[in-house]
Amino acid sequence: MYERHHLAILKSRMAEPRRRIQIVMGPRQVGKSTLVSQYTDICSVPFDFFAADGVSRSDKAWIPNHWQEARMKMNLHNEAEHILIIDEVQKIDGWSEQVKKEWDADTRAHRNLKVILLGSSRVLLQKGLEESLAGRFESIKMGYWEWNEMHDAFGFTIPQYIYFGGFPGLAYDIDDEDRWRRLMEYTIISPILSRDILEIEEIRNPALLRQVFELACIESARELSLTKMQGTMNSGTVPTIKNYLTILDQTMTVKPLQKYSPSAVREKNSVPKMQVCNSAFRNRYGLYTFEQAVTNPTEWGRQVESAVGAFLAGRSVIDDFELLYWRDEHRKECDYVLKKGQALVAIEVKSSSADDTTGFEKFRELYSKYITAALIVGPEGLPLEDFLSMDMKALLKSF
Repeated sequence: MYERHHLAILKSRMAEPRRRIQIVMGPRQVGKSTLVSQYTDICSVPFDFFAADGVSRSDKAWIPNHWQEARMKMNLHNEAEHILIIDEVQKIDGWSEQVKKEWDADTRAHRNLKVILLGSSRVLLQKGLEESLAGRFESIKMGYWEWNEMHDAFGFTIPQYIYFGGFPGLAYDIDDEDRWRRLMEYTIISPILSRDILEIEEIRNPALLRQVFELACIESARELSLTKMQGTMNSGTVPTIKNYLTILDQTMTVKPLQKYSPSAVREKNSVPKMQVCNSAFRNRYGLYTFEQAVTNPTEWGRQVESAVGAFLAGRSVIDDFELLYWRDEHRKECDYVLKKGQALVAIEVKSSSADDTTGFEKFRELYSKYITAALIVGPEGLPLEDFLSMDMKALLKSF
């Protein structure tokens, strides 16, 4: 079974003396449970695994009861060390306060009970961590599978990765695209929109949420004003659409990119550029099959740009930088701008020699003082294989 690099991180941290709770977080179907299963397969320490799926959200006794069960096993078998693992912990109301209480009790008792928590709702997890568990945890952030992982594990080619994205559970289904689209819908998209998001927010108009998601996916790598979205859907208000896009961003499905500006006010009020966080979301609703897309230069150019953006959107969460774009009054554009502090990285996706790079060059000229790297990605620049294997953090050198 393929091992992602997160396994080495988890092994290293769990080998240390008990100091912090380990939080494994990431979107649906990226392998969080598999990661922990791989760890327990090679771990010699006794452990208990409990999943909160199907447990009543209001069950205040579920976490304390399972925690106490792990303690009793430690005492019964006279264990020097034990590991407690809880999956989908965010499904329990008030989970962070309960975890804090039990963790602190073990700390006071000098009990060597180590804890791993897994969760797929980034916002709900983060809220609980910040409110109750400050100083008691560290996170292992898992994103969608990247090019080198899909290639090494499943033999994906670059075109296949650009089109089908990084969902390992669907890797063997891409030869039957109708089946692949059905599985995307029923195993990934519908659970996110109709279950995962409802754990974060009260959604008054689920149908509008789905419309916003689908339109944003279809228009990935394009500017799309909220007013135009409202007109296209003929439903909702601009504030509601904006709120739904924020929620989709928090669930790592769609990221509305703001236009870079030295003025924070202008940046926040700009027309967003829609960006899927995984190419599979866009092509679930696309009008082109894989074979049609790769043989259509215009469409494939959009596919490549969107896939590069999806890679960067995932990296922005893992590596903690802002992902933006830039366009001037003459509609000259720099496709993607990475920002951390004052440092900027300019990225232009160029699928053919005919593509215009005027906007990219102008952005470099205007903001050369802050730019730490500027890359053209594609046949006329850095090969996609190389770019999709790069460490983005290394490009964002601090001043």
